[in-house]
Amino acid sequence: MRKLFQAMRTRCEAFLDQRDDLVLVARAGPSEYVALTSILDSLSKEDDRPEVFWLFAESFESKPAYAEAIARAFQSRLELVNAKLVKEGEPPLAPVPAEALDAGLDPVVRLRTLMTFARGLIPEPESSHLIWCLLPGEIADPAGFATLVIELLRHELPVPWCRHMRVVVREPQEPAMLHQHAQSLFRAQWYQPDLSTAAVERSLEDEAGDEQLPLPQRMQALFVLAGMDIAQRRFTEGIEKYGLLSKYYNATGEKTLCALSLNGLGEIADRSGNPELARKHFEMALTPATEAEDLPPLLNVTLNLANLHRNQKRWAEALEHYQAVSALAKACCNAPLQIRSLEQMGFCRYKLGDAKGAWEDWTAGKTLAKGVESEGEELACLERLRGLFAELGMKAQRKEADHEIAELEKRGVRAYPA
Repeated sequence: MRKLFQAMRTRCEAFLDQRDDLVLVARAGPSEYVALTSILDSLSKEDDRPEVFWLFAESFESKPAYAEAIARAFQSRLELVNAKLVKEGEPPLAPVPAEALDAGLDPVVRLRTLMTFARGLIPEPESSHLIWCLLPGEIADPAGFATLVIELLRHELPVPWCRHMRVVVREPQEPAMLHQHAQSLFRAQWYQPDLSTAAVERSLEDEAGDEQLPLPQRMQALFVLAGMDIAQRRFTEGIEKYGLLSKYYNATGEKTLCALSLNGLGEIADRSGNPELARKHFEMALTPATEAEDLPPLLNVTLNLANLHRNQKRWAEALEHYQAVSALAKACCNAPLQIRSLEQMGFCRYKLGDAKGAWEDWTAGKTLAKGVESEGEELACLERLRGLFAELGMKAQRKEADHEIAELEKRGVRAYPA
């Protein structure tokens, strides 16, 4: 993973450092987009870089709406800068030109006005470039966006309007309209980063097998690969990796990672249809998870054990573990999980013949859910209570539950999957 991100950073730096091309068009899917935006934001905050960055993640719906969104975003940021300057006793920067804020003007005119204005704010433009980054997270009209970019960046030599500027543009992987019409952009570079699952796996495998890297870094890569093995149902490979990881982290005393590795072995056994082996691994994982005093992994392991016991109809053991999950969820301020634990505690009590205890747990879950506005969990508890009231012949209580359920369903609420 590190190599993939470093490669993206190096590619961006190479574009910023060169002096021949105006625009870098990055064809980026959701994962690549997040990484690209993060890298450019990081570069913009480095004190030793001479460029001045303006990053815009506003979505594109139409040319006029996009120009308006960027103009307003630019104005808001400039106002913050001016407020800071005034507070420090410095004169404020010039206001945004009226032409850039005029919604009746052509979007290309507005954006060019903003860009030339931003360049003019740079004290020494000969030694520092304006980096203008158009990074829309959503593009409703890919053709319209491509046309806008082509029109915006059109220029003539030897004195182009966009001198001392560099532009980074993000477009989606599909449809990549700018890449399809590459000849329409002059002085452009084309980039297609790859953070697909296959690319990430290859990078992690290289990292795990690189003997020049520190062993802890290689084991971290192996840990991520083991999780990907579970997701892809490559259980044999996952067992091999988690087995090695659990021994390594046990030897190094890294309790949290040891617990998570043993938990991984338990999840593989559970998904492979071997509940007894799963229980063995989960119970082994409890010891380092408890010793680590790290709530999230302890919560994860305990919940896995609770669900395992429930699926095996060991109601008393499941109840005990769901009670522990409820307490841990409360300590972690995870109200939805606490409510779900109460719902499952009530179910276990019901199976054990304790109708009163089931009613208490489900009522407590409903009350907590209502208090934190967790409507899916509230509906699940109400449905449990309605079934209990029907079974016990409690007509008035069932009618009230029917009414509350109907009100939630009218708002489109659905109970979370049990």
